[in-house]
Amino acid sequence: MALPFEVPGLDRLFRAGGLPLGALHELTAQETRETGALAGFAAALAARQAAFRAGMVVWAADRQSPREGGRLHAPGLHALGLDPGRGLFVDAADPADVLWVLEEALAARGVAAVLGEIRGNPRALDLTATRRLALRARDRPVLGLILRVDAAAEASAAATRWSVASGPAGTLGGFTEGVGRPVWRLDLTKNREGHLGRFELEWDHHDRRFARPAPHPVARPDPAADRPADSRRTGQVVAFGRAS
Repeated sequence: MALPFEVPGLDRLFRAGGLPLGALHELTAQETRETGALAGFAAALAARQAAFRAGMVVWAADRQSPREGGRLHAPGLHALGLDPGRGLFVDAADPADVLWVLEEALAARGVAAVLGEIRGNPRALDLTATRRLALRARDRPVLGLILRVDAAAEASAAATRWSVASGPAGTLGGFTEGVGRPVWRLDLTKNREGHLGRFELEWDHHDRRFARPAPHPVARPDPAADRPADSRRTGQVVAFGRAS
């Protein structure tokens, strides 16, 4: 009843040796520009769950979520290791419909993972709603995820809450430059089992495995030729009133 990360130090935060199944987990992004990182990490978790367990992946989103972050792209999901052929993707009218889809999917047979995208803090997504989802998932080997963008933290029955942001990708093979495997910066800010932490994870879509990323050299710009590289404050910044 756990989805192991197989990353030293991370699985030990949970008694079951990995992210607990039969529970609800919350993934958050503090800024809209991190929506892609949020969806990518959720897709990686769903792909890893699908590698261990048979069943469909149900992914529902309200109308507000794709307006800023875009819609799911089947080739992109495939590139992350998630087979779109095993997915059921639902465009819901509002958050209440997303919650209905999640409840029904968590209780259905033949489902490996259930994901719901809800933007902001709608009234429908309150403590009672998350309790209902947690009860639906309880004692079943299903991965339940709620993806939230631009949402303030509030009371929730989720077993864990993760803040997700993108990290610098490394390199592949002998190439010294170029985009490598995706990397996420994760903050575990809530854990019912008590342990919290901050991690960077790299995703290998071919083997559907997480790993610690290799140290990434930080590129620094060349010194400026026409001014000191360490420019200092030369005066006071003032604001001008608007002309009437």
